[in-house]
Amino acid sequence: MKGKDFLWGIALFLPFVLYVDFWQWDTIYPMVFGWIPWHVFYQILLNVAMVVIFGLFSLYRWPKNPFKD
Repeated sequence: MKGKDFLWGIALFLPFVLYVDFWQWDTIYPMVFGWIPWHVFYQILLNVAMVVIFGLFSLYRWPKNPFKD
């Protein structure tokens, strides 16, 4: 069971590490959909990915009733 915990930890931590985009700080091009700078679209994609990962985590790994004896 520890292997699954490690993989969930990596899955939850990785978007936070990827959120800091050192390679796109000084550019606004290319534009996505003609008006969204690429680095803003990148942040939106990471937020959506984090919501999906946390939703799956809470579905599969969250205790059903933590106060049950």
